[in-house]
Amino acid sequence: MAHRCIRSRLSSGAIYRWEFEKRGEEVGIEPPGALTLGSHALKLEAALKGAGLVYVNEWAVLAHIAAGRLLRVLEDWTPAYPGLCLYYPGHRHVPAGLRAFVEVLREVTGKEAG
Repeated sequence: MAHRCIRSRLSSGAIYRWEFEKRGEEVGIEPPGALTLGSHALKLEAALKGAGLVYVNEWAVLAHIAAGRLLRVLEDWTPAYPGLCLYYPGHRHVPAGLRAFVEVLREVTGKEAG
């Protein structure tokens, strides 16, 4: 809470609460910081320029971590996430491209819509 943080604005306008977990204890905080961005690319660029800590998916920054441009912090409070979810309006007409993408995901993961 004593660090400058690059906050995330959700499409609803709300500020994203950072979520942490360690040995079953879950903590959510509204990070302090004067910089609030809605674009992932801008958040990453701000972090690379030293504007503060940023909370992003690990896969998005692995190359920067490997190259030493970014450092991982609070690693013991951010366990690996088991996967991603895809949400889409199933009750409306689903465009052919999205329908094909969903079918490929189901085939690859062996999962059904739930």
